[in-house]
Amino acid sequence: MTAHKQVGGTQEVFIQVKASTMAGTERAISAIERAGGRVLHAFPPTILVACLPAGQAAKLKGKAGISALDTRPIQTRRLPKGPLAMAVGAWNDHVGTERSLRDLASPEVGKAWDGQKTLLPPDPPADVLAKLRERDREVMPAGAATRGGPVMSIPVLTGRVAVGVVFVDSTVGAYAITDQEKMKVVSETTEGLSMLSGFEPRANIQWFYDFKRPKIGLAANQFTPANQNSWEDLWRNAGMGVLGYPANINGMVAYINHIKAANAAQWAYALFVTKYPKTWFAYYWGNHVVMDFGVDGWGIDNFSRVVAHETGHVFGCPDEYGSSGCNCTSVFGRYQVANGNCENCNPASMPCLMKANTPAVCDYTRGHLGWNELAVQSKGTTILKGTWTFDFDTGKQGPPTGADIWWRQATATVRFLTPQSGAFLAHMGKPNFDAVSLQTLKAQPYTALPINGSASSANRLTPGTVIAIKTNAGRYAKMLIKTYGYNLGIAWVTYK
Repeated sequence: MTAHKQVGGTQEVFIQVKASTMAGTERAISAIERAGGRVLHAFPPTILVACLPAGQAAKLKGKAGISALDTRPIQTRRLPKGPLAMAVGAWNDHVGTERSLRDLASPEVGKAWDGQKTLLPPDPPADVLAKLRERDREVMPAGAATRGGPVMSIPVLTGRVAVGVVFVDSTVGAYAITDQEKMKVVSETTEGLSMLSGFEPRANIQWFYDFKRPKIGLAANQFTPANQNSWEDLWRNAGMGVLGYPANINGMVAYINHIKAANAAQWAYALFVTKYPKTWFAYYWGNHVVMDFGVDGWGIDNFSRVVAHETGHVFGCPDEYGSSGCNCTSVFGRYQVANGNCENCNPASMPCLMKANTPAVCDYTRGHLGWNELAVQSKGTTILKGTWTFDFDTGKQGPPTGADIWWRQATATVRFLTPQSGAFLAHMGKPNFDAVSLQTLKAQPYTALPINGSASSANRLTPGTVIAIKTNAGRYAKMLIKTYGYNLGIAWVTYK
């Protein structure tokens, strides 16, 4: 029985491009976007995987160097050997039925990352993690650790991301990597990252890959208990040297900067995969992820979700499982969102990629990844005039219907910020306005009581005050008091 064609919606398409430079790749990407699609994965300069409106794929053939498009598994006999084979292998595994059936039958899918008798969590224990965080601080840009507002050094998962997949191979048999193992890791990596970016299409995440396979000759006797904290340095630095970069941490940074520039990416990180000894089978620090082929007892078929979990750390996500020592008050990500899904303090903690081997993300993780700003209904600054109303859903002052607040002037000095038509308010004090996330707004103690804004010592609307609003349309908004008087200078953001 043959597969049926998809009717309606969007579908993923494997696209081959006649291009020898990134300029040719960019022309093909522009054509895809003009057709209403977006690129999901890029293997520059000749291969793209895109999401297109069903029925649009065929119309792109012959445009902007696009030579072939496929929505089904590709017969490899039609294609040349080399790097293209990795992309084709990953695609065939993605669109085939075996992966979906395997995941549905897997006993590991959905399990908590910790609490398993025979399986370890994908991040190191506290002592190893503490040493990695020390190293993070060593390479962190000056001023990057400021708190209380957006931390601009923490990336948000949007736009184009360059991923340098570095297989540290070996001339020593025990550490050698086979072509089949490399192909499997490429397939699992693209699958995991595709899942992660698929949680938020509005972020328009595009994964641009650079594959390297340096072969080194370090022997087993060079890895001893005495130098355990330097195991990664030994094989990583040797690998960077083979690639022509300085054989130190600066060489890795130079490589990451190179792939970022070469792919015109908003962010870049490296993923090292090796059989050489490491302090843990999966971890992240300093703009790179380290992973073992077998990912401990989870097995290579779960590599996709482990790599997605570790990539979450790259973009600011904390662990949410109990043994990580998480709590609900620590803040993470560029917008400093609380770790509210931590199972140590949230009895209603839900399944999430940062908590369990599950293909889902919670609202808190979305905030850590920086996706809150993608869900803005309205935002701006204005002067809220005395006696006027304001609708946060539309951002309009004095609307005929739908207003959420009324800046009531009871007398010349007695004033109230009064909720309207089923809206609710919560006074938040004076937190950093930019750092107040959608998740934070949802957790406020809303009431229908007005807030005293009288021109007296009772005034609770002094400059810097932040008010949380649950609108009468069911959305959440935040309002900053910038100036106080008969008229209020305000800034607001309303989330969808």
